[in-house]
Amino acid sequence: MNDVKRGESQHRPITVKERSLIDWLLRHGNPSSEQFLEQLDSLVVVWKCSCGCPTVNFAREGKPVPHEAEHILADYLATVDGEDVGIILFQKEGRLSSLEVYSQAGTDKVFGLPEIETIYSYEELAERQSKRNLRRPTRHLICAI
Repeated sequence: MNDVKRGESQHRPITVKERSLIDWLLRHGNPSSEQFLEQLDSLVVVWKCSCGCPTVNFAREGKPVPHEAEHILADYLATVDGEDVGIILFQKEGRLSSLEVYSQAGTDKVFGLPEIETIYSYEELAERQSKRNLRRPTRHLICAI
């Protein structure tokens, strides 16, 4: 969602909820991601997506971070208001660059950041899906031939 045409320029510190989510992602992301924790205090949001998702781009110490060829620090799934979302935290050249939160279903309704307790890994996805399938009632088709 790093499409400048679909976003709005901002200049604000990250919110408490953004900070909490980024902190969690850095502590549970790729092996080297914890080294980025020190950047949280100087992180500023300079762009927010306007499609209804809470995706944001960052600047640090007043310098916007380029978004071409970003590298993934953490990639998880979560639930917001009963809807599945994806969460990806990116870095570029050693600086946190963006937090992308997107709808798995491609919904156009506005949604916020997920609560930490709703985050799960791709490994847990198959387990969750099989539990959902077990709870569905089995339908038996009766053929009247």
